[in-house]
Amino acid sequence: MSSELPHASSADHRVRIVVADDQPLMRRAIADLVQDEPTLELVGEAANGQEAVQLAQSAQADLVLMDLDMPVMSGVDAIAALTAATDIRTMALTTFSSMDWVLAALRAGASGYLVKDSAPDMILQAVQQVMEDTMVLSPSVVSLLSKQVLEMPDRAVRTSEEEAPQLTEREQQVLDLLAGGLSNREIAQELFLSEGSVKLHMGKACDKLGARDRVQLLVRAVELGLVRPALMKPETALDRYR
Repeated sequence: MSSELPHASSADHRVRIVVADDQPLMRRAIADLVQDEPTLELVGEAANGQEAVQLAQSAQADLVLMDLDMPVMSGVDAIAALTAATDIRTMALTTFSSMDWVLAALRAGASGYLVKDSAPDMILQAVQQVMEDTMVLSPSVVSLLSKQVLEMPDRAVRTSEEEAPQLTEREQQVLDLLAGGLSNREIAQELFLSEGSVKLHMGKACDKLGARDRVQLLVRAVELGLVRPALMKPETALDRYR
């Protein structure tokens, strides 16, 4: 059963959070973590995906911490529904770390993916990063993506050439550096561009690959074989998204 908490005053700029998990003890533990953080505001709790979607909208949430395997409506479907209809961000917070679950959540529009054994400080830091439009992935998820990328032959394409979007040389350079773990500022420095230009090229690549943000862009690039592992810096390859 969902529960919505009273709105804070308009002067309160804390991040408004909904916690969605079908396990009462886990939901309460995450809710307590949110309530103990001065920069966050717990605005409701949901026991399934459908409640999460309804509550996030009615409570005007900024972010939903979403379990994935829930009754009535799965967390993946709830993420997709919120992504399609609102600007509310979502972050998967789940026990599952298999590639199938990771890709499903990120394709649906999740801005991050953490497993529930993450340290409390890591969860709180992840919330802040997601609200700053930075992708957040648990180390175990990073390892999965790294393994998939690094096992691909250089310039491998997992679909036919006709299905792979054609990127410009500059878009490809930005994508390669993104896969290397660089921030927009670092990509700009590497390519001698402004950050605005980097965002423009990244936005065009997102449009071509059907991605909403950096997380989805990286996932789609991995799926299509559009990243070049040989160009990824060993010390930063995906590791910096932890």
